[in-house]
This record gives sequence, structure tokens and C-alpha cells, in this order.
Amino acid sequence: MGKKRRSQLLLELPFSSEPPVFTSAAVGLPRIMRRPAASFTMDITILDSADARLLRAGVTVAHRVVDGLGEWYLAAPGWEPHLPAERIEPLGATGDLPDEFGRLIRPIVRRGVIGTLAALHCERDEWALRTSEGTVAAIVRDDRVTVRRSGMTTARYREVTITASQPLTGQQRDFLASAALSVNATIVDEFPTLRQRIGAPATGLTGFPARGPLHRDASLEEFVTWVFTKHLGEITRADLRRRGGDPNDCAEVTDRVWAFGRDLRGLASVLEPSWREETERLLAGLPFTTAGEADGTVLDVIESLVLAVRAPRLGNLSQKPAAQVLFERAEQATMILADRCRTLEANAADDKWAGALRAAEHLELVATVAEPLFAKPLRKLLRQLGEVVDDLRAADGATSLPEFDGLSAAQAFQLGQESERKRALVAKARRDFIHEWPERVVEARKQLKKAAKKIRATA
Repeated sequence: MGKKRRSQLLLELPFSSEPPVFTSAAVGLPRIMRRPAASFTMDITILDSADARLLRAGVTVAHRVVDGLGEWYLAAPGWEPHLPAERIEPLGATGDLPDEFGRLIRPIVRRGVIGTLAALHCERDEWALRTSEGTVAAIVRDDRVTVRRSGMTTARYREVTITASQPLTGQQRDFLASAALSVNATIVDEFPTLRQRIGAPATGLTGFPARGPLHRDASLEEFVTWVFTKHLGEITRADLRRRGGDPNDCAEVTDRVWAFGRDLRGLASVLEPSWREETERLLAGLPFTTAGEADGTVLDVIESLVLAVRAPRLGNLSQKPAAQVLFERAEQATMILADRCRTLEANAADDKWAGALRAAEHLELVATVAEPLFAKPLRKLLRQLGEVVDDLRAADGATSLPEFDGLSAAQAFQLGQESERKRALVAKARRDFIHEWPERVVEARKQLKKAAKKIRATA
């Protein structure tokens, strides 16, 4: 950045002022010559939704007419490699936005309707500033831009950029700066962005914020925002990769949406029920197998997360310490699991074993989503929980009788043997689980006690 600033001088000028006189034989810059090939007039139509969600996310979509020739322009430097840093396509016969542009930006704009947000008229003049020896010392670019919104002029600005082609002497730099100041120019470190030039709503917050670091003392609102921001970024980028490659390759986006659903269930006890249930209904179509199945659902999931990241619905728990709230939920889930497993017997009804499995899976979800807030004790408990869940799944085999109708005697015999083998495996898994459970309870309580101590120490 330092090298760029030394090689460039950025100036903001009054729109109608005379250009500065940048020539002086005394400092070795006697001549300046216009560069016709680099000077032009450009009309730019910025396309976006009414709330400028593309610009707010750092994506520019525009129709440009340069000296009478039309072209489409897409720039998203902050989204590489999922979106191009800059891409230009010639104007098609229909004049419509290229289908590929529309497909690529869809996860960013979601279901927003694209239309004209602003129109810019730019007059660019470019000059070559020459030394006494005839070499080019610097390129001077003078842009005068008029911004119109809804047919009305909302801003006019003028930007002059002097880019050194060779090292300038201190005397030459001082002269150029003095010449600029003589016409009321302002020397700046950088120009305002296109968003700032257009104004509200383009200057609003992005729908895709960067995820900052997580602090151990984070409030529940800060933690849930952190979790949702992670999923928003991962789902959006997975969908951008799908749209930029094989639209029917839904494996990655399915995995990302599934991971969000897992954490959504893990946070179920602290989220506003109606919002959570509505969001969970969006996930009912998993796994996606075709582009048609993924397209609409993923857009709705992204939209839901964009809103949740701004203001997660947590009720009166939002400002409480996240570690404390989620640890209490983990403790409650542990007590429920312990209560259900304590009464298990090898010959207990299947629904009792299924209930214990559901309790273990719920505890695993709660502990997994809270893991970033806790240190080693909870991570050790998570490893043990994984073993408990696996063992309960092995012990949860249904013992319903197989269907023999329509089978030959040999087929029925083979099916009966297979069924009996499964029943025997389930019975053994249940006996083993009952035998190991008391030791597991002791270890789980030990790890919970350590985790509680650490939470109290940081409270």
C-alpha cells in the first residue's frame, strides 16, 4: 500500500474548476500531451435490487456504453474465486443481462428484483506528463462524473489520479501537489467508493458480514451471530461454486445446509420457536439431488440467515453469557440422558431405547454447537458422547417380525436367519451398554464439573 501511495497522487477537485497546470520546465516537467485512445465518455447504469443488496455485498453489476459501444460489467473482488474480480461481456442481441451473470449473482441478490439503481455519466480525459528528456513521467487521469437517481442529479464529483511512470523527485511531487492546491483540490489517501458516491441505501451494512473472533465471554447474541455468520458464508460460497460449475452437483451445498440444520437444532432451546420451526421446514428437502431441488431452498436459507445474522431471535436471553446459558442446557440434557439410561434393561421396549438415543443425540447437538466456547473438558465429553450415540444406535435395532409373504421356503429361512442374527446383535449391544453405562456416567459428571469450574472462573 505504501508503494502505491508513493506512486500515485489522488485529488478531488471542484466539478467545474479548471484543470491544474502540471507543467513546469523548472522541475523537469515541461510538457503534457492528451492521450485520445484513453480518453472517452462512458454512460453506466448500475443494476441492483431496491435495497442495493448487491452493492452492499461488494458486487457491482452494470450496463456500460463506452463511446457508443454497449457492454455488461460484473465486478466482485471480495468474492474471488467464486465470483470474478472483474468481467466484461459484449451486449447481446436482446440487450438483456447475460444469463450467466444472473445465475452467478443469484445467491447474493436472493429473490430481489434487479432494476436500475443509479445512472452515471463519466467524462474521462487522460494525459501524459513528460520530462525534459521526452519520457513519460506520469499519467494524469481526470474523471468528471454525474450521478442520477430516479431521473434527478444527486451528485457530481471530479477525481484526478496522477500515476508516476518513473520515480518522481521530491521537488516534482511538491510541485504537483502545489499545482493541485492552487485550484482548490483536496489531496486524499483514497477516493470514496461507488457505494458512497451513490448514497443510501447502497451505504447500508452488507448482508454478508465477515466473521470476527469469538471471545469466551461473548453474550448469547454475539455467539449465535458468530455461528450463523459462519454458516451464511459457507452456504453462500458453496452455492456460488455449484452455480459456477456443475449446477447438479449438490453434494457440498447439501453438506453445508445440513451442518447449519445441525447447529440450528443444537440451539433450539434458546431460539424463538416460530422462527426456528419455519427455518427447519426449509431443510425438509435434504439431501438435494438436482439443481431444481437446491435452487429455491438454498436462496430461502440464505435469506433467513441474512436476517438472523442482523438480529437473532433470542428473547430475553440475548445479553446473557453464552457459555453459561449453553452449559446449563447441556447439563439439563445430560440429566435427561442419565435418567433415561438408568432405567434401561436388556429386554426393555424398543421405544425406551429409542428415547435414550434421542436424548443422547440432542445432548450431542447442544454440546457440539457450544464447543467453541469451552475448553478441553467439554471436548473430552463430546468424544465420549459420540461413543454413547454409536452404541445406542447399535442397541436401537427394531425387533419387528420380517415379512414372509410371497417368499419361497429357502428365502423365508434365509430372511429368518438374518433377522435372528440382527436381534442377537441388538441384544448383545444392549447388554454391553448397560454394563458400561455406570462408568460413563461417572466420567461425564467429572468432565461437566471441570467445565462448570472453568465457566465460573471466566464469569
